Amino acid sequence: MNKLIYVLVGGALLLNSCSDFLDVTPVATETEVSFFTSAENAEIAVNACYNIMGLTEGPGPDGQWLNHNYEFFFGDCLSDDSEKGSTETDMADVQNIIEWRATSGNGILETIWIKCYDGIYRANNVIKQLEGSSFDQDLKDRLKGEALFVRGYFYFYLVKVFGGVPLFTEPVTPSQFGNVTRGSYHETFERVITDFKDAAALLPTKSVMGVANVGRANQGVARTFLARALMYQIGMDAQSTAQWSDVYAQTSAIIESGDYTLVGNYATIHEMEGENNDESIFELQMEVGTTESAPGNTGTNFNQFQGNRMDWGWGFNNPTQDLFDAYEENDPRLTATLYGASINDGVVHGVKRDFDANQQMTPFLNRKAALEPSYRPSLSKSSPFNHRLARYAEVLLMHAEAAYHTGNEAVARQYLELIRDRARQSTFAKGSVEGSLDYTATGYTKHLPEVTSSGNDLLLAIYQERRVELAMESLRYWDLVRTGSYLDMLGNKKINFKKSDNVTDRYKDVVDLKANCEAKCIDGPNGHKVPLLPIPLYEVQNFGLSQNKGYN
Repeated sequence: MNKLIYVLVGGALLLNSCSDFLDVTPVATETEVSFFTSAENAEIAVNACYNIMGLTEGPGPDGQWLNHNYEFFFGDCLSDDSEKGSTETDMADVQNIIEWRATSGNGILETIWIKCYDGIYRANNVIKQLEGSSFDQDLKDRLKGEALFVRGYFYFYLVKVFGGVPLFTEPVTPSQFGNVTRGSYHETFERVITDFKDAAALLPTKSVMGVANVGRANQGVARTFLARALMYQIGMDAQSTAQWSDVYAQTSAIIESGDYTLVGNYATIHEMEGENNDESIFELQMEVGTTESAPGNTGTNFNQFQGNRMDWGWGFNNPTQDLFDAYEENDPRLTATLYGASINDGVVHGVKRDFDANQQMTPFLNRKAALEPSYRPSLSKSSPFNHRLARYAEVLLMHAEAAYHTGNEAVARQYLELIRDRARQSTFAKGSVEGSLDYTATGYTKHLPEVTSSGNDLLLAIYQERRVELAMESLRYWDLVRTGSYLDMLGNKKINFKKSDNVTDRYKDVVDLKANCEAKCIDGPNGHKVPLLPIPLYEVQNFGLSQNKGYN
């Protein structure tokens, strides 16, 4: 399979920042201006923007080691869908985030901040330097659109985790050191919306960009993230003027483009053969390489990080019993989302596996990250597995929700039914039968009934379908926050799995999750509470930034 790999090549002018987001040191002999006279070089510079998106551990922009960082630390682990996993003390920084006890010295949060601002710097540098370049205007527009999308992606990441942040639309200068302020929560969301809108206006569609550009942002990618950002802003930003009709317009444009369709079998989506399929909207492209470390790495540790410790993995991001129970009886998607000793008799990819309960925090592991043994690399942090960041099923569910909120329940049910009907036609997960790597038919009949509800029950059905369809794809936490359900969920969250400390209900006997989180919330719209995590201490001290509520 040919993939566009976002690597940095020797001699390229790339665009690194030091650990503090304003302190940037050029590291090349070629000047920025001369570098961008070449269309090929400009494309390399855009590749560097994507490269930082896929950096999940390793040397950062100044050689400082950046901790493991994955969107599922927030989107899954902060929700009722998963726990941190592994052993109790492994990666305590993640557990402290989950328990709303993180401090401004939390290493994961420091890494996210550095990574995002490095990506923003790279994107800003591309946008600025393209202005003076003289090659083909259509290509310049496309590359600028890609850089705008990347910048929007990183500001979106930052606003969701930290709230309002310093906003830059050009490369930073030394005079700005210690002389910046935070944008407000609303201003930062507006920056995200503007960047995605501007990107969509410049980028060609998927079909126009063609297979040679698979892995790059296109118009459908920008519109999908714009729809997601608008939906989040409606539920999280008290000053938002966004409307559900805006979401509906974006999802309608994606649907009408004809560039995407649901694949026939849900079970194929997160297998290697499911990469860049007709449902895929945006994936970080990965390939086995010759090094595990940035900037030359081309693979990922995504799979091993979440894998079975008794097989090939470190045991993180364990799905919960609550998620297991959320699936309707005979929903084939369950076997493609969770695995463990009690599912398929422990068979994964045709092999019956052993599981060690003492090295997991729930009885389950993430099936969507389970890598078929034949694809496991000798370099453990260099998996060729693409990281799926957006797919068409989410667009259809956003469309259904927007239709509901704009008074068209029939359309909402129609698009909800598309998702459920695909699930009905799907098989069990690949290799669910010992000794086979086939996709085994379920034999189910009359399962997953058609949704006929209306009113608030229909809205709840859409939320429920989002949960089971998109489970373990780093979206659940943000859904709980934007719908005002998060604090109530925390008040009921349990981990009924006996650990070495003999605690069978950690979040009742050890820590009050709801109280911890509530102290760190800002007010959102409609009475919603929006939790934020602490800005890294060195940014607060060195640049005089105000800290978020509830943190010292």
